[in-house]
Amino acid sequence: MLGTDFEPDFSETLRYLGYRGQELSDDMLGRIKAMSELCQRVSRPDYTYGVFELDGAHLIGTDLTLEGESIRRHLDGAEKCVLMAATLGHACDREALRLEAKSLADAVAFNAASVSLIEAVSDRCQREIGARFKSEGLHINGRFSPGYGDLPLSTQAPLLRLLRAEERLGITLTDGFLMLPRKSVTAVIGLFRTEKTGETRGCSVCGMREFCEYRKGGERCG
Repeated sequence: MLGTDFEPDFSETLRYLGYRGQELSDDMLGRIKAMSELCQRVSRPDYTYGVFELDGAHLIGTDLTLEGESIRRHLDGAEKCVLMAATLGHACDREALRLEAKSLADAVAFNAASVSLIEAVSDRCQREIGARFKSEGLHINGRFSPGYGDLPLSTQAPLLRLLRAEERLGITLTDGFLMLPRKSVTAVIGLFRTEKTGETRGCSVCGMREFCEYRKGGERCG
């Protein structure tokens, strides 16, 4: 388990709640802050990643070939790729279920804070990967998660197996390839000899897209 220095970004939490600059009551602000603090208190953030040589979209030394044109474009020119997984842990899920039975408003605020928090954990993992390989003259692009574009959601299974994510992080899959704990993220990141330019963030590479209220409303957060 990582340290407890992670905390939900309050402005991001507001954005996931659909905040568009409207005035918020003191009661609402207090509720959101309380749920953010609760999220930070009960979560157990952690992540892991592994590095693999590439032959096209095939991870050398494994039985995994990443399927779909979207991931092939994402990895075009990459020498290696990194598989990563991050989670907030099962206690966060248990607290979310408790709140859903008690107070819908609290549950919604808690969910937004937990989305903000898992994004922060995923960002930390990505920064660590970038710093590690910069000394080797390699550059990363953004995160690309199973289920986006035509990369099948079923890719979750071999990805998590290769990372030993159940053993290391406690992440398991439902029959529909959804992860438990629910606030978990997996992604593929490319490693390149030349620095990548253009969009490395946004819906196309965002690990939060399945939770994102902006996308549900046909908008973008940035």
